[in-house]
Amino acid sequence: MSRFLTLARIALLCLSLCGSVHAAGTLDIIQQQPHRLTELQYQITDVSLSANELVADPALFHNFSALTPQQNTLRITAQQAVWLLAKIKNPYPEPWDAVLSYHFLAVDKVSFYKVATDIPSVQFLGRSGSAFPFSERPLPLYSFSQPLRFDIAEQVSVLIKLEDAAMIGTELSISSLAPLLEASQQQLQYDSMINGALLLLALLALCRGVQQHQPALYALAGFYLAFLLVLSTLNGQAFSRLWPLHPEMNAVFIYISVGASLACLSLFARFSLLRQSSGYGLWLNSGSFLLALLLLFSPLFASGPMKLKLLFICMTLVLSITLLQALFISLTTQIRYTPRFSLLAVAATLQLLLLQLNYMANFVQWLNTSLLFVLAISTFLLLHIPKARLQFARRDL
Repeated sequence: MSRFLTLARIALLCLSLCGSVHAAGTLDIIQQQPHRLTELQYQITDVSLSANELVADPALFHNFSALTPQQNTLRITAQQAVWLLAKIKNPYPEPWDAVLSYHFLAVDKVSFYKVATDIPSVQFLGRSGSAFPFSERPLPLYSFSQPLRFDIAEQVSVLIKLEDAAMIGTELSISSLAPLLEASQQQLQYDSMINGALLLLALLALCRGVQQHQPALYALAGFYLAFLLVLSTLNGQAFSRLWPLHPEMNAVFIYISVGASLACLSLFARFSLLRQSSGYGLWLNSGSFLLALLLLFSPLFASGPMKLKLLFICMTLVLSITLLQALFISLTTQIRYTPRFSLLAVAATLQLLLLQLNYMANFVQWLNTSLLFVLAISTFLLLHIPKARLQFARRDL
């Protein structure tokens, strides 16, 4: 009997140790890295609806729907707003100073509210977004973050109101301040590495163009500089360093920079690949160049959803035309060095495609690696362009 009791005590001790190890492992995960919130609810309402009106109306407050993993982004208009409802519980046996972060950097306005548990009301916590100066953020981070204070075992319901005129993301994360700063520093290091690679490619293309008198390489250098501006605008570095007190520049420079990069890509294809092409190829290239110019000047005449549709249409058409022409000319002509220029055009096209996918997929890690790989291929191709000057058939331009 005593032996049985001893075995039972050992079994109970093992179970308690396993439970404590599992709980400690969960806490360590939260402590070491930001934890993405997965059980979110959302609804789309009129933009004029306030948080107090939403909570006070039972029909509206119980009209939230579960957010599926496929809904990384949502389309709205300037007259609509998206509400996210998150229920967060303190996992620590002590008070917790946490930070709630929203990661879609292009959204215009983000408002944070804490829902009261006893009466149907909300407490305003803070507001941020790309429509406000960078210096007004509660934390100097690229993401939109809001500090939260949790008591022991407290569960908090947080409302987030998102306002934009086109598209918004739905990713939220919670963490302590230290791991959030560490993750932000790692992302900053990656962005700086990409920026350095793009500057190196631009300088390399410019030097080779001056050395060999090749207009195509001048256009390629312009593409890399415009691409650098696109990336810096999307990841928030341009906002924090170039125009921190002028948030209205965010919505303008993304279209200007993408349009400039597409225009330079079209010129590169024209100067390097189409010098002996037929009239149809030149007409297609001219059409893609005009589309790039249309996007470049779109902030002057378009707004809201129209600009977003124009962005996707121009990017899809210009990149598709450039990619297909580069592959077709590389496979069907015997012009010297054409395959190398075709590969450069393909690499530049893939960089824009990967950047767009990266932005839509909330910065997936394998897309970051793919972008670095394509930049490395572009550097290799530029370094191995022959020193002999290419003879261009200017009559065909």
